[in-house]
Amino acid sequence: MSSLTAKSPTNRLHRLTAFVQVCLVAVLLQGLAGTARAADSYVQTEIDSNGQLHILTKRHREIVPKKEREQVGFEKAEISPDGRAVGWLELYSNGADSDRVPLKLAIYAGDNLRTFTGTGLPIRRWRFQAEGKQVAFEQETVHGGVGVHYELRDIESGDLVAKFDPESDSMMIAKPPRWVAEVASEP
Repeated sequence: MSSLTAKSPTNRLHRLTAFVQVCLVAVLLQGLAGTARAADSYVQTEIDSNGQLHILTKRHREIVPKKEREQVGFEKAEISPDGRAVGWLELYSNGADSDRVPLKLAIYAGDNLRTFTGTGLPIRRWRFQAEGKQVAFEQETVHGGVGVHYELRDIESGDLVAKFDPESDSMMIAKPPRWVAEVASEP
């Protein structure tokens, strides 16, 4: 019989040490995998002649987002300043009108897709904020000028950070928060 029994303190210590080593290796591997995933950044966007969006990563991986049901196209695709997120507007048909209306803002970051609809009005302008950690957008009616609404959203959580609903153009010019003025200046 072995000098070490299953209940001996020395055997328990060896098993505990082995368990701790396995846990440390698992944590280390998980951290390396996360670092490798985070290191891949987005470098190019293109909307082809069929209206399909293509996203290219630094490691030459192509991402082709699927259109949602009833979605007719993409527009205004942009990469965040830090290269860790890509955003675009999703276009939908406006019924009998031939216009394509941007009703959703989509943000793709870290292989996760979030969509923002705000109040449900068309999204006219948008931009990344806080070095790509937030996104701001402007909404208004199809023919513009009525029901203007702004939102600032956290990209990781999707949470509403702030909103702004100007009562009139004079208030808009005089008192908008900086993030509103920045998104309002977008073409």
